[in-house]
Amino acid sequence: MEKNKGFFEDIKKRAFERLKHEGKDKDERLSKVGDPFYQKPVEYALAIFSYYECFKCKNPYFGGLKSCGQQGGVEEDKPNQDFKPEELVCANCCEIPIDDCKKHGKDFIEFKCKFCCSIAQWFCWGSTHFCEPCHKRQCNGDYVSKLPIDKLPKCPGSSECPLKFAHKPNGEECALGCSLCRNYVENLKKD
Repeated sequence: MEKNKGFFEDIKKRAFERLKHEGKDKDERLSKVGDPFYQKPVEYALAIFSYYECFKCKNPYFGGLKSCGQQGGVEEDKPNQDFKPEELVCANCCEIPIDDCKKHGKDFIEFKCKFCCSIAQWFCWGSTHFCEPCHKRQCNGDYVSKLPIDKLPKCPGSSECPLKFAHKPNGEECALGCSLCRNYVENLKKD
């Protein structure tokens, strides 16, 4: 029981950090009197974010918004027929090469959209990174996740790529670095 309690406390801490990082701690639901999540940021974070147990190390990790699970991935109450537990692995155990941020570890590593040359805003099914436009296509039934690699857009090369550096081809997962550090550097440039 103590092990499970510790696991849940870890998830609550991670979910609250994620809520602040994504700016969702300012969502109207948290400040609207009468809303079930009024002044309950941890409960709200747990309601909107998915966390999975890593198949390899058994630690919890962020797996995207719960609403994405309902779009064709893992639903907590109705697991997908094609779902394989061994596909759920955290950043520390995944086969995607990820450099640790010396300050923030791997919890806030950004990824490239698996399907184009953009920064991913969505992490769905505990395994796939999407940018906003590709995610919208996926949710509207234009399943980019089912396209053959040769049908995905090709990167124009690092000089013309929107990401401005060489990366793995579209169709493969690719880590970009720490989002907290990138945000910090961008904010310094603004001052």
